[in-house]
Amino acid sequence: MAEEKEQMRASCEYLTLTDEYPPPHTELDGPATEENSKYQEVKCSPNVLQMLKAAESRCTPQSQDKEGEEMTEDGKGELVTEALKTDMQLQLTDQKQEFNKRPIKAGHRSLSQSISQSSTDSYSSVCSDSSEDGSSPRDKLQKTSKGSSDFCIKNIKHADFGRREIQIAEQEMPALMVLRKRAGGEKPLAGAKVVGCTHITAQTAVLIETLSALGAQCRWAACNIFSTQNTVAAALVEAGTPVFAWRGESEEDFWWCIERCIGTDSWQPNMILDDGGDLTHWIYKKYPSRFKKIKGIVEESVTGVYRLYQLSKAGRLCVPAMNVNDSVTKQKFDNLYCCKESILDGLKRTTDVMFGGKQVAVCGYGEVGKGCCAALKALGAIVYVTEVDPICALQASMDGFRVIKLSEVVRQAIKTWLGGNIWTE
Repeated sequence: MAEEKEQMRASCEYLTLTDEYPPPHTELDGPATEENSKYQEVKCSPNVLQMLKAAESRCTPQSQDKEGEEMTEDGKGELVTEALKTDMQLQLTDQKQEFNKRPIKAGHRSLSQSISQSSTDSYSSVCSDSSEDGSSPRDKLQKTSKGSSDFCIKNIKHADFGRREIQIAEQEMPALMVLRKRAGGEKPLAGAKVVGCTHITAQTAVLIETLSALGAQCRWAACNIFSTQNTVAAALVEAGTPVFAWRGESEEDFWWCIERCIGTDSWQPNMILDDGGDLTHWIYKKYPSRFKKIKGIVEESVTGVYRLYQLSKAGRLCVPAMNVNDSVTKQKFDNLYCCKESILDGLKRTTDVMFGGKQVAVCGYGEVGKGCCAALKALGAIVYVTEVDPICALQASMDGFRVIKLSEVVRQAIKTWLGGNIWTE
């Protein structure tokens, strides 16, 4: 202890105290001027400087004569030590008060929300440009590397990333790749002008580019405002296929894209590949003369097929149409096997909850319902089924699911309506 006091006394013996001190928490910036040079030797807060000056005044001969007593060297060290300790306590108190005054900019989020947001942000950082997210693609003028501007997508700069997604999808679709090799040289679709309105995904891109490789000319729009993969759309455009679609379209954007896809005078479509019947309905209503020149319609959805049956019964379907929805391969792969995986992806993205032990009501037990029930059951969910068809209800019961009325679980179960919409409480 005596050694520490001796060191403190020696350090304070040569301490030069000035009559003027800088204000607290002030940094001396700029060149060394005469005004700033007097603050360079001592950089302490006013509190400790005042205490040190008081200690110094007690140690001067004038103060000793006046008070009639002599200050020892140990007494000087104790005063300096006490002054430094008091100053440190004051500084800590000031910092604590300043910290407590800081406003809280963001509230606490749950762990599941944080994980969901981080996964969304990581996807958005690759697939979208944050500086352009606020503007509509309709307001931007973009061009491909070849100078073409006959398209409207989110961002043409993401074509390279979309091309890698398409190459991965090509590995899962060997039949179309073999078809390209076998018939690509013959160009059997030469002269075909196909206008399409489907989900624009990497798998759809493989189909579109196969049609182009076989000689067809294609123009494409999206049948769903949320399902477009922006990177894939950019890759298709860069490869030469005009695409009018982006993720997050409004209803007005949806119909505008269809109009831009078919509303050009220099290009007359003669074939329609539709999903939902919106493209067929638009051409039939707005361009009846062009509709009569169509040589064939391919429809792959229940809704679109229903619309075509309505036109046929009314005697107004003057174009050959193919019902792809009722083909066995389409039903099994699209309705059963694909929905078996997409239902989990959709529900996980929208709810972000665990499904083990949850009560899930599946409305309908057709091909789609069978796949969805099997997938949800595999997650450990308690699955209920509602069904109006007695045969489908019997199948659900024999497969181990409880067939009920929706009113029995409507308040506590997660509902999945297999008519095209997914919704939860």
